[in-house]
Amino acid sequence: MTHSASGQRNRISRLHDRLGMLLAVMVPLMALPLASNRATWWLLWTAVLAAIAGIATLRLASVEAGYRLRSLDHKGLIAFVLLLPLWAYLQSLPIAPLLPGWLAAALPLPPLAEGPTVSVQPDVAMSGVLRFLGYILLVALVLEVASRRERVLRMAQVVYGGICLQAIWAVVALKLLGDFSPWGNKTAYLGSATGTFVNRNSLATYLGFGIVLGIGILSERSRQRGIRATRKGTWRQQLDYGDLTVAVGLLFLLIGLVYTQSRLGLAASMTGTAVTLALLRQRAGVTSGRLAAELLALVAAVLVAVSLVAAGEGVAERVLFLGNESVDRLAIYAQTLHMLAARPFTGFGMDAFGMAFEAFRAPPLLAPVTYDLAHNSYLMLWAEFGLVFGSVPMLALVAIGALLWRRLRSDDGFRGIAAAGLGALALGAVHSLGDFSLEIPANTYLLMMILGLGIGRQSRRRATGSGPAQAQATLAPVEPFSPAPSGAKP
Repeated sequence: MTHSASGQRNRISRLHDRLGMLLAVMVPLMALPLASNRATWWLLWTAVLAAIAGIATLRLASVEAGYRLRSLDHKGLIAFVLLLPLWAYLQSLPIAPLLPGWLAAALPLPPLAEGPTVSVQPDVAMSGVLRFLGYILLVALVLEVASRRERVLRMAQVVYGGICLQAIWAVVALKLLGDFSPWGNKTAYLGSATGTFVNRNSLATYLGFGIVLGIGILSERSRQRGIRATRKGTWRQQLDYGDLTVAVGLLFLLIGLVYTQSRLGLAASMTGTAVTLALLRQRAGVTSGRLAAELLALVAAVLVAVSLVAAGEGVAERVLFLGNESVDRLAIYAQTLHMLAARPFTGFGMDAFGMAFEAFRAPPLLAPVTYDLAHNSYLMLWAEFGLVFGSVPMLALVAIGALLWRRLRSDDGFRGIAAAGLGALALGAVHSLGDFSLEIPANTYLLMMILGLGIGRQSRRRATGSGPAQAQATLAPVEPFSPAPSGAKP
């Protein structure tokens, strides 16, 4: 390698380091202003991400002519995901008269105003499109920098620290500041931790993502030590103060999660945690019997923690009265299915669910409240975009799950973070069955960060030394959370 080429790569690496740290700091900040669940905030974040992407691209091109962005390695997947915002934009255009008769016939639905657009609320579609493009930009930027183990681990730890601070603030605001909310007096979720969010279930999902990320960080730290081969012994003997800090953070996250009193949030977080641990332990060669015993012990430990924390009583009470609340929820689902039956292929337009739902609203949903969300992200997507385009995000996440699985099994992947990504997908999939947490921008930004880091892999160009043996040693497989064989030599 020439000095010129080496200098180029060092400059690119420094650019990536700065970009990665900027993104890692931004993601926790996105949860501060009402979880960015206002158009003003998500439009601001999209503009900031677009500016960062433009500047980073120009800087990288100035360092190395013809530099190829790493996100282009996944251009097929990105192009597929872009189908959703493209269709959302088309829904807001006057294309209804151009549709085939069998589609156009289903569009007019009293009391909705008839018009030339597929969307029943075309004026809000562009805002939603830009929100979705912001998610894609964030993933693309994370993929660009997720090429070094040290950088990925550093970014993950910064994000994790921000999530832990959110948990601490949520508990302090609830228990020490008299159920305080920075957005004014709370009128809902009284006695439940909400942090800087408005909805306790959304906060629970956010903290659950933090738990699976924390577990992934512990695993990746263990693997990093194994690669450096500075210490030997069991994983317990290898724990250091950094690991202890992460573990204490997990305790804060669990306490914050319980204080949200979110039943589904707790169940989904336990599911994501179990998936993450199971994948890591299975990768470490643990037998299925021992794995089952460990997962049962995990469930028991969480139940004990819930019973010890005062807010656990609230969770228990809400579980007992689950049937009373499920009546309205099931009615929303049934009436959303009627919406889907009316427009199975075109949908009603991005962010137009609330207006469209009024045309189908019927008993027992008689309360003087609006229903702008379906409380089921799958039904929401299908109702707004139709069965075909509404399935794009789900299929894309399945493809991402397959990529994460490959990273988990490969030597150049960041296994701990990849396992956390799969755990986060499981958590989100479960929670989306009964709520809308992934429709809250702060949660989706965090999920995109975890998935982007998990998809990344160690750049083989960074291997150093005098020959293939040294390069192979750089990527030597080390099992996370597994005991080192006795008598092992460096």
